[in-house]
Amino acid sequence: MPRPPPRRPPQVITLDGMGAGDMRLHVTRVPSGPPPPIGPLVSTFFTIFVFTAGSGRGRHLETVELRAGDVHLVPEGVEHQPLEIGDLAGWIVSVDPLLLRSLGPPLGPGQSRIRGEAGPVPARSLLIRGLLRLRPEPARLRRIEHFVSEMDAELRERKWAAEHAAHAWLVLLLAELVRELQEHAPAASPLVGGLVRDALAFIEAHCLEPLSLKDVASAVGRTPSHLANAIRQETGLTVSDWLREHRMSEARRRLRDTDESVETIANAVGYADVTHFIRVFRRAHDMTPRGWRERRRAAP
Repeated sequence: MPRPPPRRPPQVITLDGMGAGDMRLHVTRVPSGPPPPIGPLVSTFFTIFVFTAGSGRGRHLETVELRAGDVHLVPEGVEHQPLEIGDLAGWIVSVDPLLLRSLGPPLGPGQSRIRGEAGPVPARSLLIRGLLRLRPEPARLRRIEHFVSEMDAELRERKWAAEHAAHAWLVLLLAELVRELQEHAPAASPLVGGLVRDALAFIEAHCLEPLSLKDVASAVGRTPSHLANAIRQETGLTVSDWLREHRMSEARRRLRDTDESVETIANAVGYADVTHFIRVFRRAHDMTPRGWRERRRAAP
């Protein structure tokens, strides 16, 4: 019996790849943004799709119809794929998970199974199939579209305190999404295994501390090899990949917003060896942390 062709690995999309630069929040207009890559995708950020016109098809493990009035929520690490863009119009809101955690209210019910940790983790609590697609009533949908439009304007115009203003609009958007989830979203079966959800939650909560695969495996009660295989199989990324994405995001924020030395920032984001931090940063950004800071501050 012939073997099926090997499954195409997902393409990993980062905030930098979306055009966010040093920002932890980015809004892309549809269809004016770049065409989406062909094939399965895994994002290292939380994504909110708001469709205002048209129709199309996509896949979140299974094929879903996309239409005007839909709001789709795709947590980081969940594979998804555009199939037919059609005449869809609207926005894609991309949010760094650490920003989501710091600004947003808990996005749904659920308790962590990690020892010693109580309460829901925002992105994790959305990882159930029934919460991936929302169809708000017209009044709520108008508010959601207004909040995203204002967020988009702030990030494009870059006036004084634009990032803070955009974050404020994001909080309002999250509040509407939480209310919609509480009022209308049904309970559903897990989309991604609970083990992987809990591991990603632990990584998100402790990513700025010295952290190893062994630490994460111990927190969720599995062996390192079992956890590593599970995370790689379900998200397309390794534990090290997730740690690096979170740490680089915080490093960029500190380089941009503070006068801390590179050595201080390296230690603050979990790198005891500044040389190793510089090497990791250079691989991720094609320049040193010092060069990145100088280029950002020289920009208008």
